[in-house]
Amino acid sequence: MQSSSISYQSNGHLLIIGPEDLAHLTAGQIRGTRSITLLAHGAISNQDESHLEQALASAQTSAGNLQVIHTPLVSLKGWLGQFELLVRDQQQNTPFNPAKALIGQLHFDLVLDLSDEPVIPSELAPAGYFHVAAGSHELQAVIPQLGELQGEFEKPAYIAVNSSICAHADRGQTGCTRCLDVCPADAISSHNNTPTHDFAIAVNTALCHGAGSCTTACPTGALAFVTPQPQSQLSQLRQLVDTYRQQGGERPALLIHAHQSPPELEQLPDFILPLALEEAAGVGIEIWMSLLAAGCTFVAIQLTDEMPNSLRQLLQKEVALAGQLLTALGHPAQRIQTVEDQQLASRLPELDQHLSNWHNLPASDPFEWEGKRGTLNAALERLFEQGEALEAAIALPSGAPYGQVLLNTDACTLCMSCVALCPTGALRGNSNEQPRLAFLEADCVQCGLCERSCPERAISLEARFTPAPGERLHERVLKEEQPFHCISCGKPFGSHSTITGIMKKLQHHSYFQGEAAKRLQMCEDCRVRDSYRELAADPEAQLRL
Repeated sequence: MQSSSISYQSNGHLLIIGPEDLAHLTAGQIRGTRSITLLAHGAISNQDESHLEQALASAQTSAGNLQVIHTPLVSLKGWLGQFELLVRDQQQNTPFNPAKALIGQLHFDLVLDLSDEPVIPSELAPAGYFHVAAGSHELQAVIPQLGELQGEFEKPAYIAVNSSICAHADRGQTGCTRCLDVCPADAISSHNNTPTHDFAIAVNTALCHGAGSCTTACPTGALAFVTPQPQSQLSQLRQLVDTYRQQGGERPALLIHAHQSPPELEQLPDFILPLALEEAAGVGIEIWMSLLAAGCTFVAIQLTDEMPNSLRQLLQKEVALAGQLLTALGHPAQRIQTVEDQQLASRLPELDQHLSNWHNLPASDPFEWEGKRGTLNAALERLFEQGEALEAAIALPSGAPYGQVLLNTDACTLCMSCVALCPTGALRGNSNEQPRLAFLEADCVQCGLCERSCPERAISLEARFTPAPGERLHERVLKEEQPFHCISCGKPFGSHSTITGIMKKLQHHSYFQGEAAKRLQMCEDCRVRDSYRELAADPEAQLRL
């Protein structure tokens, strides 16, 4: 089981990166670090002689052991206590790590980056890394922190990975990349088809800030918070809405916001129930829809200027997609909405008035948490019952995690490669007694693993949403055949399409010529027995393979 926390160990060795004059001036203000190493990176900011003299004088008064590196920067990566610096040996033209020679350990503990552009460009920087302008007020706030970051520090291990339902990759094929595309901390990596990893997605817990964008973007629930777990979070939110109503509250609506950006509560209408999360993207569409099914008029997600741009874009994209699903179900798209923090006081009452026909809806019968996709399907079914849904499916943008699999039945051989790779069970087969390929649209996340794994290129995807649960939740057969029967014992195995396809592909193989070609029409047991009979009659037959 994954630990609920991780620790950082810092010995206080600071690396400053930036123009040498600015780095010297800054180093002279820092106290409390074990050592300071300057990596000259970028042009001197001011060539004035008095300025340069001041920079040198400042460096001489700086605390700790001050050392300067003038070799070119190759790379910097890591986190508090584990920053790995590589610079270029200009004589050998090879990268090397100078930390061991300079400070007696392999990693720097802290980094102050004074460069114009950050050396580590993540939207959410690693712990222990500070990118600030040399003359800014922010620098004066950071400098005191540098001397305090020594010792052992802990933080939660926010995200856990359930590789069994991950739709990213399998057997060398790449499918869904939604979590990789949205992580603002660059904490998620792919380990597709490598001998050292038995899963496709890995979360570097040391880099993870718990922004939650990956859990919101993940269509299967393979990425989820360690705590609070989504099932307990949904239960608590339902209880919040129920308690509000039991105490006489009317037309409840929910406002989701980051705990570091709380709204001014006195400016919020009484019917708004605020929910503080680590980040506003910490819950996704399955929670939003479940809250509407629980009787909320609307769910609003607060956007702020401080929010990483990737989180803002993700929320806007997911909310727009949720709006399309709601419209198809016969609900106003505005029942799930993003709102800028400076517009809360005016926008929330406007939403409430616009959605007056959806005030005080009776809460649907409670439904159990059935994983992310199962819970979403249950919520959509309740919302279908409340609205006047469209009769036909609606088209969705390519890449949306809802839709159907289209099958070229003439090309399909029922080999079941697609079934073997489908992470959600949306594609399913059955026993050899009745070869068939079936599909459940409600479980399809459009990851594309089936399409990429099909040897006959018989599969394509169509992003869409079918509002009627009877069609979306009903398994339908895409192709079905009578089984092929072994020509020796009569045992059913495979399908006619599979056996015909194999015979065509192997018709020129030396092992399957003449009478031996009949083995392709035998079950595995009879094929082995026939091979042994041939070897018993002609021992040199194996030499002719």
